[in-house]
Amino acid sequence: MKLKLRNTILLGALALTAASCSDYLETAPEDLFASASFYQTAAQCEQGVYGVYADFRTIDCALYLYLSECRSDNLWVTPLSNALREYTEIATFRADYTLATIEELWETAYKTIYDANVAIQSIPNCTFNDSAVQDQFLGEMYFIRGWMYLELARIFGNVPLVDSPLSSSDIANLAQSTPQEIYEGIVIPDLQKAIELLPYQDDLQTSTGGSASGNGRADKVAAQSMLARTYMTLAGYPYNDSSYKSAAKTLLKTIVDYSNSTGEYWAETSLEWQKQWMPTSEYKNKYSIFAIQHELGEKENYFVFNSMPITYATNLTTLRIYGNSIYIEKQLEYEFERVYSGGNVDLRGEGHTTLTNFEPATNEDQYTNVQNTTTTMIDGETADVWMYTMLYKWLPSIPKLAELGVTFDEGQLANYYDWPNNYPVLRIEDMMLLYAELLCDDGNYSDAMEIVNKIRTRAGCDAETATSASEALEYVKRERRVELCGEGVRWFDMVRYGDWRQTIIDMFEDYNNPDGTDVSNVKAGRYLYPIPQDQMNAVTIYVQNADYD
Repeated sequence: MKLKLRNTILLGALALTAASCSDYLETAPEDLFASASFYQTAAQCEQGVYGVYADFRTIDCALYLYLSECRSDNLWVTPLSNALREYTEIATFRADYTLATIEELWETAYKTIYDANVAIQSIPNCTFNDSAVQDQFLGEMYFIRGWMYLELARIFGNVPLVDSPLSSSDIANLAQSTPQEIYEGIVIPDLQKAIELLPYQDDLQTSTGGSASGNGRADKVAAQSMLARTYMTLAGYPYNDSSYKSAAKTLLKTIVDYSNSTGEYWAETSLEWQKQWMPTSEYKNKYSIFAIQHELGEKENYFVFNSMPITYATNLTTLRIYGNSIYIEKQLEYEFERVYSGGNVDLRGEGHTTLTNFEPATNEDQYTNVQNTTTTMIDGETADVWMYTMLYKWLPSIPKLAELGVTFDEGQLANYYDWPNNYPVLRIEDMMLLYAELLCDDGNYSDAMEIVNKIRTRAGCDAETATSASEALEYVKRERRVELCGEGVRWFDMVRYGDWRQTIIDMFEDYNNPDGTDVSNVKAGRYLYPIPQDQMNAVTIYVQNADYD
């Protein structure tokens, strides 16, 4: 499937609400919730807040699946040398400033920011029966705006900082801010403000005083977690500012301690862990700190379809899926495939995060995988590894639902973009393992390994033992890769570790540099993506990122 076709349709729809691609920075789209005059009552404020949440519901595929997972060493994308597929251009580092996915992300982020700006300006002027609800709505908007700017800085680097509507002449003269200016000028202050204003999940309210808990809205822990992610980003490459580690550690300990004391966000068993990806109201928000919400009838859940391979059997889903040539990278696949003491295997793997094969259905061939017998693992071990293993985490397939005892009627789906399962942006395991990184940094590798092994043993894996902080850190990094596979974390981890370039080159070489890959494309400046061409044309003072000629 060509993502560009879908993107063209989406951008065409967005164009109906704005005169040009730069208008999201300067004038309100002609939709109801983007108008300051709409915000008059508490109920209207809540409708406006819902509208801002709806703005970003397509970025899970564009940002987290394509621009992060496909860019990383978590996935191997068949490098088509004679055809344009956006995910392939991204994975092979051939992507340039004309790519529709990149433009889509910019458009979506700044549309969300514009609408959040309107809400932040308007909500304080409305009358609420309970000021705590007014504070909560404001806190949600600060969280979303801070998050969007974090992603813009991580993806594009130098971007314009806009915290209020601007005139056309103002925007034409607004230069890009540096990433540090974005982080320090808006991301950190916004997330700190969100922490101050937001309650915990159980105390989230609607405009009428009812409970909003479990509805997928941001709370205090979400804001703490996003700020911790920001601090860890600044502590890593290319900023390497170790002064942020102390603040990150304080926040991460607070988050982990809160989860431990309340039982929130942690799935006690592997069965509970497996159920959290299913499209049921009981589990959709049960273990995520924050997730992008998808509902039946929305028809904008693109990550399920686009994470799947080209052909798909109807014994897995009644919807025949023709997705993309995206597979689990073979060394990562081996981590899921390892056999432990007593014959145990990683319960996050086959049939849940990964799928190596399935039986033939009527008039359909069995899925054909291939084993590579010459793969040498990082630890020097040589093994037979499946080459074309599916990223199966997101599909609520018929056999998976049956195994987990979950009921879902596929007949409700309008099409294969209508899956009502959420995409996690923040999970407690992410925060736990970031905390473990900092414990290793302090030399406290014993406590770091306790965290690693808590996650591993729940999944049926043997506990690991480290004899040094450096060894423990490697276990932490490996566990982040396995536990958070498919969740848009890995690429940003590789960048902040500072080894992204060599890791990608090593992966290309491990796959024998097939036609369509070229290590010369893996240029030092390409830890960032290019500023989209339409934006460069609209604002002529923008400077393009390095290594995008």
